[in-house]
Amino acid sequence: MHNVLDENDLSSSSSGSHKGTDPIPLVISSEEWSILEAGVAQRARLFNALAHDIYGDQTLWKKGKLPAALLFSNPDFMQVAWKVKPAGGIFVNLSSTDVARLEDGSFVAIADHLQVPEGLGRALENRIGVSRAFPELFRSMRTERLAGFFKKLLDGLDAMHEDINAQDPRGDSGKVVLLASGPDNPRRAEDAMLARYLGIPLVENDDLAVRNLQVYMKTLMGLKKIGTIFRRVEDGMCDPLELRIDSGEGAVGLISTVRAGNVAIGNFLGTGVLETPMFKPFLPEICKELLGEELLLKDVETVWLGNANDIDRVLAEPEKWIFKKAFRDAGNFKEPEPKAYASMTTTAQLALLQAIENSPEQWVAEKSVDLATVLAHRPGDVSSSASIEPAVSLMRFFAVNTAKETSVMPGGLGIFQFIDKNLANSAAASISKAHILERDVGEKDIWVLSERPVAHFSLLAPADQAITPSRAGGDLPSRAAENLYRLGRDLSASNMMARIARGIAVRLSDESWTEMPELPWILKAGLSDESLARMAQDPENALRYFILRKDNHNGMQCVLTEIRDLAVQLRDRISEDLWLYLNGFGVAEMPAGAGAASLLPYLKAVLSDSAAVAGLAADSMTRGHEWRFLEIGRQIECAIRTLQLIKSLLSTAPAEEIANLRLLQAVLEIGDGLMTYHRRYGGRLQVVPVLDLLLSDESNPRSVAYQIARLREETEHLPGNLQGEAAFSPLDLELMRVLTDLRLANIESLAGTIGYQRENLTRLVDEQIKNVEHIAEIISRLYLNHAPRAGVIHATTTEVSEV
Repeated sequence: MHNVLDENDLSSSSSGSHKGTDPIPLVISSEEWSILEAGVAQRARLFNALAHDIYGDQTLWKKGKLPAALLFSNPDFMQVAWKVKPAGGIFVNLSSTDVARLEDGSFVAIADHLQVPEGLGRALENRIGVSRAFPELFRSMRTERLAGFFKKLLDGLDAMHEDINAQDPRGDSGKVVLLASGPDNPRRAEDAMLARYLGIPLVENDDLAVRNLQVYMKTLMGLKKIGTIFRRVEDGMCDPLELRIDSGEGAVGLISTVRAGNVAIGNFLGTGVLETPMFKPFLPEICKELLGEELLLKDVETVWLGNANDIDRVLAEPEKWIFKKAFRDAGNFKEPEPKAYASMTTTAQLALLQAIENSPEQWVAEKSVDLATVLAHRPGDVSSSASIEPAVSLMRFFAVNTAKETSVMPGGLGIFQFIDKNLANSAAASISKAHILERDVGEKDIWVLSERPVAHFSLLAPADQAITPSRAGGDLPSRAAENLYRLGRDLSASNMMARIARGIAVRLSDESWTEMPELPWILKAGLSDESLARMAQDPENALRYFILRKDNHNGMQCVLTEIRDLAVQLRDRISEDLWLYLNGFGVAEMPAGAGAASLLPYLKAVLSDSAAVAGLAADSMTRGHEWRFLEIGRQIECAIRTLQLIKSLLSTAPAEEIANLRLLQAVLEIGDGLMTYHRRYGGRLQVVPVLDLLLSDESNPRSVAYQIARLREETEHLPGNLQGEAAFSPLDLELMRVLTDLRLANIESLAGTIGYQRENLTRLVDEQIKNVEHIAEIISRLYLNHAPRAGVIHATTTEVSEV
């Protein structure tokens, strides 16, 4: 059970405080769900109507129903979106509401998320993990499925896409894409999960180009029009041209395109204005005014301290309230940090009261409430066994608005925190949102029970629906191709680094390592100048610095970290098994001892990860452009690293025969050719067959010639590089020239020495390293840096131009 849950957990990339998925779900009866579903759906409709009023006629303010500060002091109000109509008339496509169950069994709303609702992907992950852990229990309890909700979300995005199509006389409505947060954003793994499950491309800012007030996605085949953007970035980050100039997540000129009605956005720009807690005291009146209904799901009692009558009542008993800033600070997209007066120090309490006195209109107060408890599983540790303990929790429910209906996901994201036993019997045990969701939180799946058999629905197409087979891959975003290419290079680099480090560690583990003449050459092949300087004083610590230190930019950890970072960015394009291995690549138990021998288990683990990833990629990836760019990166880096190894170890011939033999042994060992060499030639080590095996032998998958030959095969199928009967592309011509040089190389001449120096070998290796790097530059220029080439429209930058 534990392993199944861990495999579907986003904690490694979602939040440093997230403690994993609890195996015990939160269960909601069908009667309770009918109440919650109606309340959450109404709030989704209400906030959508409120956004219409805010960015439309602003009748609520004109009628005096709301204070002017709610609008004109709110930094999240987007003037550039005022009077702009969203496609399909939907401002809030996806919303979420945090709901708490009180001790009397009733429910209250704690917060609403209406800009970029987080947790939808994590709720899906939790459902997958818990349902796989308890499949029979899940089925027998008639738990509602989630796929129908995601289908309605996708249908809503498609409807917006069709609305854009109706306005386009050419009928070219474009694609639906998910605009993801940046690679460093904790939400990125969730974005990848959503894009993969919905079956829509995940794009970043670098994937977008704005041309003539149209948004396009950069692909290997050129620019593909985008019709709908399901955005997962905050309002202010969407367009560096008209919003924040330091934004690295939006597209230059996006707002101009939206105003022109050429692209649909969900959620629409400006919905962050709805998230201020200052709306809560006025929601019942807003609901009556905009919907003509009573508010079904009440908020926790909230007062705006700009009202003189309320501030006196609150400050008379401040320990019963939680205080929040009414608005976010300008440029800060995080929710204002709640301040629980009862749990603050005396100094902090005085500072809070002073801040409220200075600007009461900038504050709201929420009544602290006692929540019902749930049971959660606390894993054991070294000092204690696992146990079932009480915890407090919130439930985050999701709703989607479409032109036809509002639907609520029958389930959601449960968030819990164990009760501090030291506070359990004190007044400070009163719980509100200020006490949970801040640290040491866990997540639960939410099971909504049905009175009837549950329909088995899937987002997959029906079996009787005709699907046209496709093997196309030209719509691969250039950014994804670049990430795959970089991943391939990093995988080859880490493999060679680990092999060199292992060769050094094995020799340093021998007490007679000072008598090993090949060691300086191996050190030169693997270590940077900085590490080599350290080697003179303390060779073992210098090796540890190369292998383990994260601040060594020329060391292994830098490459291993980039592999894991790239895995997060590529999660929507690789299999689950491959993702799991890449996400844990090089994350093994660190060496405990001080000697070089203690490094060997860690290096073995890195090489095992490398072999596992290579096998999984070969087995799970179709031979399309994703596979090609991964292989191209791997082959280029392997060729360069092998040439560097040959130069470092064989460009100089030692005067002593024993040193020469040890060098040949080392280069075969690191180059993974030892077994093949001994099978072919026995134990006789000579320079000529060693060079032939690693340089020119196309049957050896580690040789330079093999890498170049494979590069030719892979690049032949890239867009714009298909060969005619009598014509070759510049890329193919360069590859042919390099491969011919390697095939025709005179190995005997290369092995010859002049005063112990193999000048011919050094000259050839230097030339081939330069040639392979030039090939890498050509590939980057044609496919990864978006440089134009004949017959294919490419975007050189994310740019905007008007008609």
